[in-house]
Amino acid sequence: MNTLWRLRPFLNTDTPALARIWAEHHSLFCYPSECSVGMWDQCVLCKPYFSFDDLVLAIDPQGVAQGLIHFGVALAEGGNEVSTECGMIHCLCIVPHEKEQEIARHLLHQAVEGLKDKGVSRCLAVGSPTGSTFYLGVAEGDNLIGVPSGDIRAQQWLQDDGFRQHAPTECWAMSLDTFRPPMDRTQIAIRRNCTISRILDDYPSNWWLSNMLGHCEQTRFHLRSRGPDQIEMEIMLWAPDTSIRGVDSSIVRFQLPSIPKDDENRERLVYLIAESLRQLQSERKRQIHVVTLANDLAASRVLQRLGFRSAMHGMVFERSWRKPPLENSPIESANGSAKEIPLH
Repeated sequence: MNTLWRLRPFLNTDTPALARIWAEHHSLFCYPSECSVGMWDQCVLCKPYFSFDDLVLAIDPQGVAQGLIHFGVALAEGGNEVSTECGMIHCLCIVPHEKEQEIARHLLHQAVEGLKDKGVSRCLAVGSPTGSTFYLGVAEGDNLIGVPSGDIRAQQWLQDDGFRQHAPTECWAMSLDTFRPPMDRTQIAIRRNCTISRILDDYPSNWWLSNMLGHCEQTRFHLRSRGPDQIEMEIMLWAPDTSIRGVDSSIVRFQLPSIPKDDENRERLVYLIAESLRQLQSERKRQIHVVTLANDLAASRVLQRLGFRSAMHGMVFERSWRKPPLENSPIESANGSAKEIPLH
């Protein structure tokens, strides 16, 4: 009788196991979290860049999946292409188990070896505010916050495997029911000299963004000056499509652009965001979330001026290694077949 655990790539019949592992893992550190079979199919597994070999499950001797790790590509700075230097662990979930630390060690080893095979020299976990390509709009943190502060288990597993704390993050939230735009002389003057226009999700965007948010409705708002008619600023907001069961489509997310250094343009950005939120109010959206680096004081000031409050903290972890030579990499692929692992 086989008494060994196995690691193997994802199979199409595994989606109920993925949903169960996700729910049991998250139930230990937050309110009940769910990534249902439908959400896996419509928000994660359908991505054109998803690879079966990049989603690995830990199977116990009875044939039951007890853990998963999902790793792969990360976006380069700017979000228009894949990074050639940095990979990413997108998800690490393990059910409560007496051998969970060993399971995590084997799963992380499989992910790191797989990323080395792809030729990258460093890895972020779990997600990041600018490089994530999966789980956007799915449950807590949207894969933008890294490891949530409450997930002590995942933090410990990563640190035990050589990952170091890389960047603290903060998720800001605001109820649109109570939103009131800031109003003073500066904002009144900007209102007189600028207009806000809205372009729906038929607006052309880059290939990666279109696929990452393919399960979402995207909306862009532009700020234009009344003099020379030109777009001066833009923000993009997005929310999961209402047809996807299990996700909260009343929560809108957006990525804060670079904060202008001068007061005038910073106030214009405040006006652009405020007017965008006023339009969302009429559509009965409930909340708006945005993730920033926790040490970004300029972003914090803008969000607090608009009425946002800190809702969650997280940490992006990083591990780096020497990049293998291009001609004959000494690393044998860790993917593609089941691998037995002894757990003591």
